[in-house]
Amino acid sequence: MLEVKNISTGYGKKQVISDVSFTIGDNEIVLLTGGNGSGKSTVLKCIYGLLPKWNKDAEVIFNGKNITNLPTSEMVKQGIVYIPQKDNYFETLTVHENLVVSGSTYSNEDIKQREQEVYKLPHLKDYSNRTPFNLSGGERQLLALGNALMHKPKLILYDEPFAGLDEVNTKIIVDELLKLKEQKIGMLIVEHKSIFDTFADRVLEMELGKLHMK
Repeated sequence: MLEVKNISTGYGKKQVISDVSFTIGDNEIVLLTGGNGSGKSTVLKCIYGLLPKWNKDAEVIFNGKNITNLPTSEMVKQGIVYIPQKDNYFETLTVHENLVVSGSTYSNEDIKQREQEVYKLPHLKDYSNRTPFNLSGGERQLLALGNALMHKPKLILYDEPFAGLDEVNTKIIVDELLKLKEQKIGMLIVEHKSIFDTFADRVLEMELGKLHMK
């Protein structure tokens, strides 16, 4: 599904990741772990085109197509979505409005169909008229996931979905991710807690900008 070859990048003149390479198979859940500042989130941003690839031999291949230099807007069309840790929903909009805006590039009929599919996530339909301010942390994370699912992705790049969640909400999110795996959706999940190893197919570990197989 995804093949990442020799990506290096950073911020300004500071290099953060160096020659990172790995693959993700069809509907595989891969966990990317590591300490703070190890470069985990930077890997996702580089893959998604939010940060430039610094080395000429860098490549990102998705389902056999070279997407190394595609803009982020084209990534969605290819079937890849990115869910950042923060700013992953519209704070002033209701759940329903969030989903409609997220799917705004599709026809009205398509948006309605996609929204009904997203409402299979726990609680979202019941809370469709609420804003994120009136949702729990777990429900907000489900909304962020729902916004991404409006695009019917084949691969999700997910930055710390369990940050700040209690055990109950963590289990809810894990259960939903496993359901997505059954739908043949692949995932690259950044998370620093090794307790989540149990639901992942593989674990990759970042250390000082380098990738280590765990």
